[in-house]
Amino acid sequence: MSNYTERTNDIVRAVHLLRKRGVTVGFPMQTPNGEVIFSVGKGFTLTAEQILELLERGELNAEGVRRVCPPAA
Repeated sequence: MSNYTERTNDIVRAVHLLRKRGVTVGFPMQTPNGEVIFSVGKGFTLTAEQILELLERGELNAEGVRRVCPPAA
């Protein structure tokens, strides 16, 4: 996703839903190449795009997060 500003409200809504479902979500960070990432749960890092994909698939929960990415080392 090249333009996060178009989907800002969706990203905010998704983060709030994750938190409401008991999943810890850190503040957004930006990588040197411009990608927006979030620390999610214990040891996971997801991009804003991955979070939006989970929202669209209806898998915005701890299990969905575990399926999307392996834990960070």
